[in-house]
Amino acid sequence: MRVFLDANVLFSAALGGTVFAAIWALAEAEKIQLLTSPLCLVEAQYNLERKRPEALPQLGALMRRVALVREPGEGGFRHEGPMAALAAELPEKHQPVLRAALLARAQVLLTGDVRHFGRFMSREDLPHRVMTPGDFIRKVRPPG
Repeated sequence: MRVFLDANVLFSAALGGTVFAAIWALAEAEKIQLLTSPLCLVEAQYNLERKRPEALPQLGALMRRVALVREPGEGGFRHEGPMAALAAELPEKHQPVLRAALLARAQVLLTGDVRHFGRFMSREDLPHRVMTPGDFIRKVRPPG
């Protein structure tokens, strides 16, 4: 399963927590593939530098398990379909996140931004799921 990480997920993962440890454990076990865009990585680094610089080394360690994908503007990316139409409903600042997840062919976009992405989280009719990290772990982690 291909899982795209928004900047706020990278930021929070660098701070630690059981949910993020579980996500990275799934990646270590090769049950999921973690992806993000350069834009999301730069945003997470910038926010860590400003708010929690002591967590920057942890982000670097976590990124060893995360593949960087192309930005949507590279190579004339065009995407049609329901998710591309929904991306237009997001504020301009957040559109590249959804588009990068589409470009990466992610099945799931993980974000903590319920304010902007929340309307997509309850939709099961879309080809890509948008979830919080906690919901993702509760729904995909095998019991035990």
